[in-house]
Amino acid sequence: MSAARMITTAVSAMIGALSLGSAAAAQDAAPPSLDVTLKPHTTDQAVDYIDVQLKVQAPAARPGEAFLKLPMVFASVETARYGANDIKVTDQAGPVALVQKDDPVDPSNFMYFRRWEVSRPTVGDVTVSYRAPARAYRPKLGSGPPFDLRPEAGGLNGAGVSFLALPDKSTPYSIHLKWDLAAMPSGSHGAWSLGEGEVRTVGPVDLLAHSYYMAGPISSYPSPGGGPFGIYWLGEPPFDAQAVAVWTQKAHTAIAGFFGEPDKPYRVFFRKNPYPGAGGAGLVNSFMSGFSDTPAPTADSMRGHLAHEIVHNWTGSLSGPNGIVSWYGEGMAEYYDPVLTWRAGLITTDEFLADVNQRAQSYYGNAMNTAPASEIAAKFWSDTRVRKLPYDRGSFYLSTVDAEIRAKSGGQRKLDDLTFAMLDRQKRGLSYDTDAWLELVTAELGPKAKVEFDDMMAGRLMVPPSNAFGPCFKRETASYRNFELGFDSASLTSNPRRVQGLVAGSAAEKAGVRDGDEITTAVVLDAIQGDAKAELTIDLKRDGKPLAITYLPRGKTVEGYRWARVANVPDAACAI
Repeated sequence: MSAARMITTAVSAMIGALSLGSAAAAQDAAPPSLDVTLKPHTTDQAVDYIDVQLKVQAPAARPGEAFLKLPMVFASVETARYGANDIKVTDQAGPVALVQKDDPVDPSNFMYFRRWEVSRPTVGDVTVSYRAPARAYRPKLGSGPPFDLRPEAGGLNGAGVSFLALPDKSTPYSIHLKWDLAAMPSGSHGAWSLGEGEVRTVGPVDLLAHSYYMAGPISSYPSPGGGPFGIYWLGEPPFDAQAVAVWTQKAHTAIAGFFGEPDKPYRVFFRKNPYPGAGGAGLVNSFMSGFSDTPAPTADSMRGHLAHEIVHNWTGSLSGPNGIVSWYGEGMAEYYDPVLTWRAGLITTDEFLADVNQRAQSYYGNAMNTAPASEIAAKFWSDTRVRKLPYDRGSFYLSTVDAEIRAKSGGQRKLDDLTFAMLDRQKRGLSYDTDAWLELVTAELGPKAKVEFDDMMAGRLMVPPSNAFGPCFKRETASYRNFELGFDSASLTSNPRRVQGLVAGSAAEKAGVRDGDEITTAVVLDAIQGDAKAELTIDLKRDGKPLAITYLPRGKTVEGYRWARVANVPDAACAI
């Protein structure tokens, strides 16, 4: 399981059903217009900033009321953090000064806002302009979502939440977004989550905030673009981007067909990180997939996390607190990405089995696998073991539910039926939350379903039935070594980053790591946790001298489970 798949739990919860809200709003009377112009600027063949202009139709803003907002931090990534003097506001009466107010700091470092109020009532239409610097931000965790507005290969890319100060309203606008690329290299064009070039849509400003943007000498698939599906990148990735794009389009076709919306738009943006490790995030009708040269991904390794993110485009996340509900959004995506691509013949039966067992390694070899859901949000960004729980636990819980439904109904019903029932509730404007799920699963399986769910949320280990993944596989016991960093994971996010809480007798101590060592580069753990043979190299500084220490971050042996092929059952009889 890649780091990119680990980063989307909280982000997906923020996206919700934004694209659905856009369609609903279009049926009402035309909302006020919001014109957005993005004008990147290049110096010495590198983008150094982007000028943003908003034209807001008659907002009637008043002192004491929120007018604009921008997160100060989003999923551990710092934003542009404009000051009041960095934003110019004018209306029909002239310049309008702003009053700046910050929300209380979010101790989990997920998100809190800076807001601006006007110093006097606005008159008529209002123009807002500011300059967003393009620079690479290194998340404290190393694997945080690469949202920052960043120059790359003669162009730039970034998520709206990192640089777009937008009206502080939840009501819809008639949005018109266009690019001014006069200062960009010849042949440049712009794309974002909702399309290429000029795009008009109706929806809340969160459509703009939770979209991804890319401009410059972009490569795309299909080429030329402009259709409902597209993949975009700058420069030359260290993997076969064309091959990944071809497979991903097939996966999108299969997944979209399963959910009954074959024409629903979807876009993927590849982006290179200037530091080791991957990272990514699901956004409105799109996914941003980060990569690095160390380790360089392969076309095969890119497939799973892209299919996972495509599933998110439908299942989304339940309403409710992050951590408490993330088992559903991430569990659904983790369950369906291999199941649907396997059903479509896009991965082999052996590849499907390898995916199941990689998840088993990650889950049963996780020393935190009995942590209750109530602890996930607080530790999500500081402990990779906790961050992985919604994915692994949620998927194995859903596999268990699927097996129980199939057994009780004699194979006439399965998890798919509950998934479609949940989505139907969402489309009809009904609750899409834990209570809705419990109502459906209890009706299907009886009172024991509520007990099983409560046990899962309390941290009871999920053990799917032997035949949970179909007649081709059987469950067997297995031994795993716990993932163990060897020191307090808070060391990776402290300032400065120094090793603390070294575990006596751990592999880290035996390799030479010492309390007080300064950690000089970001440490990416997510992918390593799921690979029992992967070694970890930490760059340190001790007494002013650099050193690199490599070790296998594993601790005690624990018992768990894996799945094996059943002899004499052909592939044609396998898929559930």
